Amino acid sequence: MRIGGIIDISTKDIPQRSAMVIFTVGCNLSCGFCHNKHLLNIEVGRDIGINELIDNVKSNLLVSGVSISGGEPTLQSDLLDLCKEIKRIGKYINIDTNGTKPESIKKLFPFINRIALDLKSPLNSQRLKEITDSVIDPKLIESTINLVNIQDEIDFEIRTTYVGNLMMPQDIHKIIDFLKKVRFRGKFVLQQYQYSEHVGKKYKEIYYIPEHITLLKILNPYKASKLLFKIFIRDNVVGYCNIDKLDFNDF
Repeated sequence: MRIGGIIDISTKDIPQRSAMVIFTVGCNLSCGFCHNKHLLNIEVGRDIGINELIDNVKSNLLVSGVSISGGEPTLQSDLLDLCKEIKRIGKYINIDTNGTKPESIKKLFPFINRIALDLKSPLNSQRLKEITDSVIDPKLIESTINLVNIQDEIDFEIRTTYVGNLMMPQDIHKIIDFLKKVRFRGKFVLQQYQYSEHVGKKYKEIYYIPEHITLLKILNPYKASKLLFKIFIRDNVVGYCNIDKLDFNDF
């Protein structure tokens, strides 16, 4: 497996768990705002065998889970074998994915505990291309969402990064309308874009970090809504927080 980096201990990647994070190399999207853009270069990192990765996980007694991120993990041909081995040693497994490989995700179901799907935009081809700079069939992502949504044993989070000067409030409203339509059962997280050096200086001038109040205003219509799913904000003001616990009276 081509690995671009490993974080030995993280408390941010799996809620309420300490986890080792494994970053795979390569992605089939080209989002300008990607904070792991260095992982798009397939020459980054090194090939690490599954046995070595499992030894690393087993020796880390401070974590109860493993999060496999990227890049896009489902591009790795031996992802399934790695998940089988991680499950065998009793660790909780999270997969971060863009949702474009439903058949690969489906094969993982017996071996994983959680999926965090980065939904980049509303599911229409034009908007997906504008935001990801890639030609993607939105039906693939919709298929992944529908497949995961009926897996009662898998924790399911869908998150969308709100990027200033790229996304609009109506994008989020369309996404939430879609989630209501498919009777989404998990957590939807509206997360604040954060610039990192891997985004690149060019994009620092193009995109900006949205303010906390901007995210609140977008989600205000859903504060009192009776939905099948929970809505969260993730930003530098409240961290990771259910909107039911936030004060919407300040604007």
